[in-house]
Amino acid sequence: MMGVSYRSESHDLLIQPRVSNDDIIISEAHSSPTLGSIKSSKSATPSPIAAKSRTGTLSSTNSEWQNAEEDIEKMVMQGRSSLSNLGLRSDSMASVYSGAGEGRYGTVAVKGQVEFGLQYNYKAGALEIHVKQCKDLAAVDLKRNRSDPYVKVYLLPDKSKGGKRKTKVKKHTLNPVFDETLKFHISLNGLETRTLWLTVWHSDMFGRNDFLGEVMMALENKVFDDPTPKLYNLQERTEPFDDAISFKGDIIVCLKFVPPDMTVQKKGKRSRGTLQVLVKEAKYLTAYKANGASDPFCKSYLLPDKGRNSKQKTPVVKKTVNPVWNHTFIYDDVTLQELAERCLELTVWDHDRIASNEFLGGVRFCLGTGKHYGKSVEWMDSTGKEMTLWKSMLERPNFWVEGSLSLRPTLDARTS
Repeated sequence: MMGVSYRSESHDLLIQPRVSNDDIIISEAHSSPTLGSIKSSKSATPSPIAAKSRTGTLSSTNSEWQNAEEDIEKMVMQGRSSLSNLGLRSDSMASVYSGAGEGRYGTVAVKGQVEFGLQYNYKAGALEIHVKQCKDLAAVDLKRNRSDPYVKVYLLPDKSKGGKRKTKVKKHTLNPVFDETLKFHISLNGLETRTLWLTVWHSDMFGRNDFLGEVMMALENKVFDDPTPKLYNLQERTEPFDDAISFKGDIIVCLKFVPPDMTVQKKGKRSRGTLQVLVKEAKYLTAYKANGASDPFCKSYLLPDKGRNSKQKTPVVKKTVNPVWNHTFIYDDVTLQELAERCLELTVWDHDRIASNEFLGGVRFCLGTGKHYGKSVEWMDSTGKEMTLWKSMLERPNFWVEGSLSLRPTLDARTS
């Protein structure tokens, strides 16, 4: 996995460009680096231990974001429905698959075949599914002996809207030729836990689409050495795939706490310390755009403060599922004791200028105690590498700690 080099002004610190999923890299930096990648700087709101509330100023980058955007994102995070790029969808609301249904099952007897081939593009980091054609499909319009078929593909267990790929609809035929390639940006290792779910549907103008058959194929130990399309018999509907686990990609993050310089004073008060968060890049994000990519950005809060004065964002990187941000968030005026009671929340979003931004995944860094100054809170829920990275940062002031972490598919409270 490629990383981004980052150097300290005084000690020529180089953060290693390669990060394994199991390693945390610790590098020494005895002074604050020249943060050439810093786009924003903001003071963190002190927790109750602080004598007074301290706030900083918004940077020009963050101030460009509209306040209304945050409200939309909150609606998405709370499970509220959002509009797609083209407005309200006409898909049937009655679905046996949560988030994955298109319409009605059992209205026609399944028959026929579908021809497709699989290839893994190592350069692009994507599974490519070449949907060639279907043969001898069932007729929904019995009078004219025809259907309006299209093919839809998921990589189960991901049944989200962003995890769906579809071909174009072919009108008035039982032998449609699609000759389309559907792409899923995902690591080869990530495919080991996936099942290809290919379904064929008749497109109905009122959204009551009819199921024409499916093919299920486990991708564990699959060798992608022959991309030649092959014919598969279409099967009747299987039972719903109930596994809720979903791979959302990885994010590479560096953390450092810079202790106060006792010789420097700000407005007559001594500095208390600074949290620096370098968001390097993300890999294999969900593609939400029709071009098989997304327009991702990363957003940060230092919980429990979720006010607009606490929010920081990276720039949007266009048309990619592997964005490189190399962007640093700064939280001034904090202490190690406060950070032990707080939580850094990073969320990744697909930017949409018209509709709501789509949530792509997130991580939380804290000690995972479940409590904030003795009171139970849902957001102190870090486990595994999230908790380990935060603890390493607290134990090693003036050292960079770095890790590659899997994005959570949801930031709902979880049990450690």
